[in-house]
Amino acid sequence: MPYHVYVSNAGSDFLSHFLMDEESGLLEAQADIALGGSPGALATNRDGSRLFACLRSQGEYVSYDLDRGSGALSRIDATSVSEGAPYLATDNTDRFLLATYYGAGGVSVHGIGADGSLSPEPLQWIETDAHAHSIQTDRSNRFAYVPHTVPGNAIFQFRFDEATGALTANDPPKVQPDTAEGPRHFVFHPSLDILYSINEDGCTVSAHHFDSETGRLSSFQMLPTLPHGAPAEGDSTAEIAITPDGRHLYGSNRGHDSLALFEVAGDGRLTPRGHTPTEATPRFFDLDPTGRYLYSAGQNTGRVAVFRIDAGSGALERIQTCEVGTSPLWIQFVEQDRS
Repeated sequence: MPYHVYVSNAGSDFLSHFLMDEESGLLEAQADIALGGSPGALATNRDGSRLFACLRSQGEYVSYDLDRGSGALSRIDATSVSEGAPYLATDNTDRFLLATYYGAGGVSVHGIGADGSLSPEPLQWIETDAHAHSIQTDRSNRFAYVPHTVPGNAIFQFRFDEATGALTANDPPKVQPDTAEGPRHFVFHPSLDILYSINEDGCTVSAHHFDSETGRLSSFQMLPTLPHGAPAEGDSTAEIAITPDGRHLYGSNRGHDSLALFEVAGDGRLTPRGHTPTEATPRFFDLDPTGRYLYSAGQNTGRVAVFRIDAGSGALERIQTCEVGTSPLWIQFVEQDRS
Protein backbone atom coordinates (compact mmCIF):
# COMPACT_ATOMS: atom_id res chain seq x y z
CA MET A 1 0.00 0.00 0.00
CA PRO A 2 1.17 3.60 -0.57
CA TYR A 3 1.84 5.75 2.47
CA HIS A 4 1.64 9.39 3.41
CA VAL A 5 4.99 10.44 4.88
CA TYR A 6 5.09 13.49 7.16
CA VAL A 7 8.38 15.11 8.17
CA SER A 8 8.34 17.38 11.21
CA ASN A 9 10.69 20.37 10.78
CA ALA A 10 11.73 21.99 14.07
CA GLY A 11 13.09 25.07 12.31
CA SER A 12 10.06 25.61 10.07
CA ASP A 13 6.35 26.14 10.69
CA PHE A 14 5.20 23.23 8.55
CA LEU A 15 5.23 19.51 7.95
CA SER A 16 6.83 18.31 4.74
CA HIS A 17 4.38 15.90 3.09
CA PHE A 18 5.21 13.11 0.64
CA LEU A 19 3.55 10.10 -0.93
CA MET A 20 5.65 6.94 -0.79
CA ASP A 21 5.46 4.54 -3.73
CA GLU A 22 4.82 1.12 -2.24
CA GLU A 23 6.96 -0.71 -4.81
CA SER A 24 9.99 1.55 -5.23
CA GLY A 25 10.03 3.30 -1.86
CA LEU A 26 10.56 6.62 -3.61
CA LEU A 27 8.95 9.79 -2.27
CA GLU A 28 6.80 12.17 -4.30
CA ALA A 29 6.62 15.66 -2.80
CA GLN A 30 3.20 17.07 -1.92
CA ALA A 31 2.32 20.57 -0.70
CA ASP A 32 3.75 21.47 2.71
CA ILE A 33 1.22 21.52 5.54
CA ALA A 34 1.29 24.78 7.52
CA LEU A 35 0.83 24.38 11.27
CA GLY A 36 1.22 27.91 12.63
CA GLY A 37 4.13 26.88 14.80
CA SER A 38 7.33 24.83 14.67
CA PRO A 39 6.56 21.11 15.05
CA GLY A 40 8.47 18.56 17.10
CA ALA A 41 7.34 15.07 18.04
CA LEU A 42 4.41 13.44 16.21
CA ALA A 43 2.13 10.49 16.98
CA THR A 44 -0.91 8.88 15.37
CA ASN A 45 -3.69 6.61 16.52
CA ARG A 46 -3.72 3.01 15.34
CA ASP A 47 -5.75 3.48 12.14
CA GLY A 48 -4.00 6.71 11.17
CA SER A 49 -7.16 8.80 11.22
CA ARG A 50 -5.74 11.23 13.81
CA LEU A 51 -2.38 12.89 14.24
CA PHE A 52 -0.98 14.52 17.37
CA ALA A 53 1.80 17.09 17.23
CA CYS A 54 3.90 19.02 19.71
CA LEU A 55 4.15 22.61 18.48
CA ARG A 56 7.20 23.66 20.46
CA SER A 57 7.14 27.35 19.53
CA GLN A 58 3.49 27.63 20.62
CA GLY A 59 3.79 25.48 23.76
CA GLU A 60 0.93 23.25 22.61
CA TYR A 61 -0.06 19.69 21.92
CA VAL A 62 -2.45 19.74 18.96
CA SER A 63 -4.74 17.02 17.64
CA TYR A 64 -5.79 16.77 13.99
CA ASP A 65 -8.22 14.76 11.92
CA LEU A 66 -6.21 13.14 9.14
CA ASP A 67 -7.80 12.52 5.75
CA ARG A 68 -6.11 9.28 4.76
CA GLY A 69 -7.04 9.82 1.13
CA SER A 70 -5.53 13.25 0.57
CA GLY A 71 -3.31 13.39 3.64
CA ALA A 72 -4.80 16.75 4.67
CA LEU A 73 -4.96 17.69 8.36
CA SER A 74 -7.88 19.45 10.10
CA ARG A 75 -7.20 20.89 13.54
CA ILE A 76 -9.43 19.47 16.30
CA ASP A 77 -8.07 20.76 19.57
CA ALA A 78 -5.02 22.06 21.42
CA THR A 79 -3.83 22.08 24.99
CA SER A 80 -1.10 24.29 26.45
CA VAL A 81 2.03 22.81 28.01
CA SER A 82 4.88 24.50 29.83
CA GLU A 83 7.59 22.61 27.92
CA GLY A 84 7.55 20.95 24.53
CA ALA A 85 7.96 17.18 24.61
CA PRO A 86 10.85 15.49 22.79
CA TYR A 87 8.63 12.41 22.40
CA LEU A 88 4.91 11.68 22.07
CA ALA A 89 3.19 8.30 21.95
CA THR A 90 -0.37 7.03 22.17
CA ASP A 91 -1.13 3.96 24.26
CA ASN A 92 -2.56 0.87 22.56
CA THR A 93 -6.17 1.91 23.23
CA ASP A 94 -5.74 5.38 21.62
CA ARG A 95 -7.28 6.92 24.74
CA PHE A 96 -4.12 8.43 26.22
CA LEU A 97 -1.28 10.61 24.94
CA LEU A 98 2.03 10.00 26.73
CA ALA A 99 4.82 12.59 26.73
CA THR A 100 8.29 13.13 28.19
CA TYR A 101 9.95 16.35 29.40
CA TYR A 102 13.70 16.71 28.89
CA GLY A 103 14.22 19.89 30.89
CA ALA A 104 11.66 19.35 33.64
CA GLY A 105 12.58 15.67 34.03
CA GLY A 106 9.20 13.97 33.99
CA VAL A 107 6.35 12.33 32.10
CA SER A 108 2.71 13.21 31.56
CA VAL A 109 -0.49 11.51 30.49
CA HIS A 110 -3.24 13.44 28.67
CA GLY A 111 -6.65 11.97 27.93
CA ILE A 112 -7.82 11.69 24.31
CA GLY A 113 -11.58 12.06 23.82
CA ALA A 114 -13.64 10.07 21.33
CA ASP A 115 -13.69 13.21 19.16
CA GLY A 116 -9.90 13.54 19.29
CA SER A 117 -9.90 16.36 21.85
CA LEU A 118 -7.16 16.45 24.50
CA SER A 119 -7.70 16.90 28.22
CA PRO A 120 -6.92 20.55 29.11
CA GLU A 121 -4.63 19.43 31.92
CA PRO A 122 -2.60 16.23 32.21
CA LEU A 123 -4.40 13.41 33.95
CA GLN A 124 -1.06 12.68 35.57
CA TRP A 125 2.37 14.27 35.90
CA ILE A 126 5.28 12.31 37.38
CA GLU A 127 8.68 13.75 38.16
CA THR A 128 11.42 11.30 37.19
CA ASP A 129 14.94 12.64 36.60
CA ALA A 130 16.85 14.97 34.31
CA HIS A 131 16.68 14.40 30.56
CA ALA A 132 13.63 12.16 30.21
CA HIS A 133 13.69 11.46 26.49
CA SER A 134 11.12 8.96 25.20
CA ILE A 135 8.19 6.81 26.27
CA GLN A 136 6.28 3.81 24.89
CA THR A 137 4.06 1.08 26.26
CA ASP A 138 4.78 -2.60 25.56
CA ARG A 139 2.60 -4.71 23.28
CA SER A 140 0.38 -5.78 26.21
CA ASN A 141 -0.18 -2.10 27.16
CA ARG A 142 0.58 -3.01 30.80
CA PHE A 143 4.03 -1.45 31.10
CA ALA A 144 5.75 1.76 30.01
CA TYR A 145 9.42 2.72 29.83
CA VAL A 146 11.16 6.10 29.92
CA PRO A 147 14.87 6.33 29.03
CA HIS A 148 16.91 9.23 30.44
CA THR A 149 20.18 10.42 28.98
CA VAL A 150 23.04 11.62 31.21
CA PRO A 151 22.85 12.73 34.02
CA GLY A 152 19.66 10.71 34.61
CA ASN A 153 21.30 7.73 32.86
CA ALA A 154 18.52 5.20 33.45
CA ILE A 155 15.41 3.59 32.02
CA PHE A 156 12.47 4.18 34.34
CA GLN A 157 9.99 1.29 34.53
CA PHE A 158 6.26 1.84 35.05
CA ARG A 159 3.10 -0.17 35.26
CA PHE A 160 0.37 1.28 33.04
CA ASP A 161 -3.38 1.04 33.68
CA GLU A 162 -5.10 1.26 30.30
CA ALA A 163 -8.47 1.83 31.98
CA THR A 164 -7.40 5.06 33.68
CA GLY A 165 -4.10 5.98 32.01
CA ALA A 166 -2.32 5.86 35.37
CA LEU A 167 1.41 5.20 35.56
CA THR A 168 2.84 3.68 38.76
CA ALA A 169 6.48 2.91 39.47
CA ASN A 170 7.48 -0.71 38.93
CA ASP A 171 9.78 -2.61 41.29
CA PRO A 172 12.56 -1.63 40.84
CA PRO A 173 11.56 1.79 39.49
CA LYS A 174 14.51 1.98 37.09
CA VAL A 175 17.42 0.10 35.56
CA GLN A 176 20.76 1.84 35.17
CA PRO A 177 23.94 1.00 33.23
CA ASP A 178 27.20 0.84 35.14
CA THR A 179 28.72 3.58 32.96
CA ALA A 180 27.42 6.88 31.57
CA GLU A 181 25.69 5.45 28.50
CA GLY A 182 22.60 7.71 28.54
CA PRO A 183 19.62 5.67 27.22
CA ARG A 184 17.65 7.81 24.74
CA HIS A 185 15.16 5.85 22.57
CA PHE A 186 14.16 2.18 22.42
CA VAL A 187 12.38 -0.43 20.36
CA PHE A 188 10.81 -3.81 21.16
CA HIS A 189 11.75 -6.94 19.25
CA PRO A 190 8.68 -7.86 17.14
CA SER A 191 8.38 -11.41 18.55
CA LEU A 192 10.88 -11.90 21.40
CA ASP A 193 10.56 -10.42 24.90
CA ILE A 194 13.51 -8.10 24.34
CA LEU A 195 13.88 -4.31 24.42
CA TYR A 196 16.77 -2.59 22.65
CA SER A 197 17.90 0.90 23.71
CA ILE A 198 20.12 3.35 21.86
CA ASN A 199 22.40 5.13 24.31
CA GLU A 200 23.17 8.75 23.39
CA ASP A 201 26.19 9.54 25.56
CA GLY A 202 28.06 6.23 25.30
CA CYS A 203 27.34 5.70 21.58
CA THR A 204 26.18 2.18 22.35
CA VAL A 205 23.15 -0.04 21.89
CA SER A 206 21.91 -2.29 24.71
CA ALA A 207 19.79 -5.42 24.66
CA HIS A 208 17.50 -6.06 27.64
CA HIS A 209 15.42 -9.09 28.50
CA PHE A 210 11.83 -7.97 29.16
CA ASP A 211 9.83 -10.00 31.67
CA SER A 212 6.32 -9.92 30.22
CA GLU A 213 4.77 -10.84 33.59
CA THR A 214 6.53 -8.31 35.83
CA GLY A 215 7.65 -5.72 33.27
CA ARG A 216 11.21 -5.77 34.61
CA LEU A 217 14.17 -5.22 32.32
CA SER A 218 17.57 -6.91 32.66
CA SER A 219 20.45 -6.00 30.37
CA PHE A 220 22.41 -8.82 28.73
CA GLN A 221 24.45 -7.13 25.99
CA MET A 222 25.93 -3.72 25.12
CA LEU A 223 27.81 -2.91 21.90
CA PRO A 224 29.33 0.25 20.39
CA THR A 225 27.50 1.89 17.48
CA LEU A 226 30.72 3.43 16.15
CA PRO A 227 33.37 1.56 14.15
CA HIS A 228 36.14 2.93 16.39
CA GLY A 229 34.40 2.12 19.67
CA ALA A 230 34.52 5.01 22.13
CA PRO A 231 32.84 8.23 20.99
CA ALA A 232 34.97 11.14 19.87
CA GLU A 233 34.09 14.75 20.67
CA GLY A 234 30.80 15.58 18.97
CA ASP A 235 29.68 11.96 18.61
CA SER A 236 26.32 10.84 20.01
CA THR A 237 23.54 8.50 19.01
CA ALA A 238 19.90 9.35 18.37
CA GLU A 239 17.43 6.81 16.95
CA ILE A 240 16.89 3.05 16.78
CA ALA A 241 14.68 0.78 14.64
CA ILE A 242 14.26 -2.92 13.92
CA THR A 243 12.88 -4.63 10.82
CA PRO A 244 9.44 -6.29 11.14
CA ASP A 245 11.01 -9.74 10.76
CA GLY A 246 13.35 -9.02 13.70
CA ARG A 247 16.51 -9.81 11.71
CA HIS A 248 18.15 -6.38 11.41
CA LEU A 249 18.54 -3.49 13.87
CA TYR A 250 19.74 0.03 13.02
CA GLY A 251 21.03 2.93 15.10
CA SER A 252 22.01 6.46 14.06
CA ASN A 253 25.33 8.15 14.90
CA ARG A 254 25.52 11.93 15.02
CA GLY A 255 28.97 13.37 14.42
CA HIS A 256 30.02 10.20 12.63
CA ASP A 257 26.84 10.76 10.54
CA SER A 258 26.18 7.11 9.87
CA LEU A 259 23.62 4.37 10.32
CA ALA A 260 24.96 1.36 12.21
CA LEU A 261 23.64 -2.09 11.24
CA PHE A 262 23.36 -5.05 13.61
CA GLU A 263 22.32 -8.59 12.78
CA VAL A 264 19.82 -9.98 15.30
CA ALA A 265 20.25 -13.66 16.24
CA GLY A 266 17.42 -16.02 17.12
CA ASP A 267 18.03 -15.40 20.82
CA GLY A 268 18.07 -11.62 20.33
CA ARG A 269 21.83 -11.10 20.61
CA LEU A 270 23.37 -8.53 18.28
CA THR A 271 26.33 -8.72 15.92
CA PRO A 272 27.70 -5.53 14.27
CA ARG A 273 27.51 -5.63 10.46
CA GLY A 274 28.83 -2.26 9.34
CA HIS A 275 27.97 1.41 8.79
CA THR A 276 26.37 3.44 6.03
CA PRO A 277 26.96 7.21 5.58
CA THR A 278 23.84 9.35 5.75
CA GLU A 279 22.79 13.00 5.93
CA ALA A 280 24.60 15.09 8.55
CA THR A 281 23.26 14.79 12.10
CA PRO A 282 20.75 11.93 11.71
CA ARG A 283 18.60 12.94 14.67
CA PHE A 284 15.71 10.81 13.42
CA PHE A 285 15.17 7.95 11.01
CA ASP A 286 12.53 5.28 10.60
CA LEU A 287 11.64 2.25 8.53
CA ASP A 288 8.53 2.20 6.41
CA PRO A 289 5.84 -0.15 7.80
CA THR A 290 6.82 -2.92 5.35
CA GLY A 291 10.44 -2.83 6.55
CA ARG A 292 11.82 -2.61 3.01
CA TYR A 293 13.01 1.02 3.12
CA LEU A 294 14.74 3.31 5.61
CA TYR A 295 14.26 7.11 5.71
CA SER A 296 16.92 9.19 7.49
CA ALA A 297 16.49 12.91 8.22
CA GLY A 298 19.56 15.14 8.35
CA GLN A 299 19.06 17.78 11.02
CA ASN A 300 21.91 19.89 9.64
CA THR A 301 21.12 19.51 5.93
CA GLY A 302 17.34 19.75 5.70
CA ARG A 303 17.22 16.61 3.59
CA VAL A 304 15.86 13.09 3.91
CA ALA A 305 17.90 10.19 2.55
CA VAL A 306 15.94 7.18 1.28
CA PHE A 307 17.60 3.75 1.48
CA ARG A 308 16.57 0.37 0.12
CA ILE A 309 17.11 -2.45 2.65
CA ASP A 310 18.59 -5.72 1.41
CA ALA A 311 16.26 -8.31 2.94
CA GLY A 312 19.04 -10.86 3.35
CA SER A 313 21.93 -8.83 4.73
CA GLY A 314 20.18 -5.68 5.97
CA ALA A 315 22.62 -3.57 3.94
CA LEU A 316 21.45 -0.10 2.89
CA GLU A 317 21.53 1.37 -0.63
CA ARG A 318 20.70 5.07 -1.02
CA ILE A 319 18.13 5.51 -3.79
CA GLN A 320 16.86 9.09 -3.28
CA THR A 321 17.51 12.34 -1.43
CA CYS A 322 14.65 14.80 -0.76
CA GLU A 323 14.63 18.41 0.41
CA VAL A 324 12.47 19.13 3.47
CA GLY A 325 12.29 22.02 5.96
CA THR A 326 14.84 23.31 8.43
CA SER A 327 16.08 20.96 11.17
CA PRO A 328 13.90 17.88 10.51
CA LEU A 329 13.42 15.72 13.60
CA TRP A 330 10.52 13.28 13.09
CA ILE A 331 9.09 11.09 10.31
CA GLN A 332 5.57 9.65 10.48
CA PHE A 333 4.00 7.09 8.12
CA VAL A 334 0.23 6.74 7.53
CA GLU A 335 -1.24 4.26 5.09
CA GLN A 336 -3.09 6.01 2.27
CA ASP A 337 -6.78 5.22 1.79
CA ARG A 338 -7.44 4.85 -1.94
CA SER A 339 -11.07 3.70 -1.62
